[in-house]
Amino acid sequence: MASGATDGSLVEIDGVSKYFDTAVSVTDRLFRRDPVPVRAVEDVSLTIEEGDIVGIAGESGCGKTTLGNLLVNLYDPTEGTITFDGMDITRMSSEEESAFRRRVQMIFQDPFESLNPRKTVLDSVVEPLRINGIGDGWSDRRQRVIEALEDVELAPAERYLDKFPGELSGGERQRVAIARALVINPDFIVADEPVSMLDVSIRAGVLNLMKDLQDEYGLTYVFISHDLSLIRYMTEKTAIMYLGDVIEYGPTDEIVESPKHPYTQSLFEAVPKVDPTLDRQRANVTGEVPSARDPPAGCKFHPRCPKIIPPDDWTGSQDAYRRLYQFRYSLIQRDLGPEDVDPDTRASEVDQLLSRGLVLDVPEEHRKSGEDLREGVDLDAVDLPPEAEEALRDAARNVLGGDYEAAIERVDRDFESICSSTHPTVPTMPEDPPACHLYLEETAEAPLAEQS
Repeated sequence: MASGATDGSLVEIDGVSKYFDTAVSVTDRLFRRDPVPVRAVEDVSLTIEEGDIVGIAGESGCGKTTLGNLLVNLYDPTEGTITFDGMDITRMSSEEESAFRRRVQMIFQDPFESLNPRKTVLDSVVEPLRINGIGDGWSDRRQRVIEALEDVELAPAERYLDKFPGELSGGERQRVAIARALVINPDFIVADEPVSMLDVSIRAGVLNLMKDLQDEYGLTYVFISHDLSLIRYMTEKTAIMYLGDVIEYGPTDEIVESPKHPYTQSLFEAVPKVDPTLDRQRANVTGEVPSARDPPAGCKFHPRCPKIIPPDDWTGSQDAYRRLYQFRYSLIQRDLGPEDVDPDTRASEVDQLLSRGLVLDVPEEHRKSGEDLREGVDLDAVDLPPEAEEALRDAARNVLGGDYEAAIERVDRDFESICSSTHPTVPTMPEDPPACHLYLEETAEAPLAEQS
């Protein structure tokens, strides 16, 4: 066990957030406004135990690479602390930082970029030894490089020492990058998309190598990837991220076989099935990922979620309530307005706004018959309770008058969802429920999760 660990934990992430563009720009000063930062990582708390292989998965832009950079101290957190083997890595002395750099390494996504094209393999792999003052002179360091290269199956190592990256294949370059990380015998490695730039034919070999090296070197790994098959093959625990939040965390097998958060379910629904005889249910998720500069209130996934929770007295269908909230979010984003009204159409202006605001941007199999993103949806086909339709018509009239705030307030007055008003509790341990009100006891009963 590492020297400072008392309970098996090697890395503890406590309430960590990372915001970019927090400084006041010239434009901000000119218009006397506060800066709007990019919320890349927000309030993440996780524990990584010694010997763990943890996956961090999610769509591009979800914050997983930023979290990886925080773990190796390439970024300082805006808020929160990261503790490695009992030491707060945001408050290290020079001596502590040197020790940290010897024990923690990162393998980057692109071996074509992470290796200096003007340095030989020997120069690249020996550099961490030289920087950290490891080895008794040049001969000892050269021997350590040879051993590391042979450990990553580049043998005989002498054949590679004087080669430049341009003379190597993609798989060989990534093996050199792995050797460079291993040469100082670290305890903890963060691998950011380590095989995404490699041909499919050689990915398995590199991944199997990394598994073997974990046993040999006693490593703790974090694998960052959008490739769910890699996460399933390599990791024991997985954290799913969305817009900077960890929304589900647990044993990888459980998350793969029985994902709970609607976003996690949509990720796995989107994975192609190998068996052509199996029906493929495409993800019933609306729209694009919102901006990290202005994430939605409450659950950040709620504007896209097929299982958004209606109020207790809702009498319409789940589909109708989801469409009501699609209309509301269109108002918040100012994506719907008087310019969407066609004066040459027989339908009233209010009906036109409702028809277009209630349409869902989903795969065809989930749409109403005849539903079209440009033309809208047949209002008679949407199961809206009379009181909800009345509220939406009032909101549409507010929009036609240019009063968006009144329109949003009219919808929220009687039909607000807990998903839009309250941020769910995020998981910090593998046994915690996902960050979804469907599963949190204080906001929903268990049968609600089953019904949805």
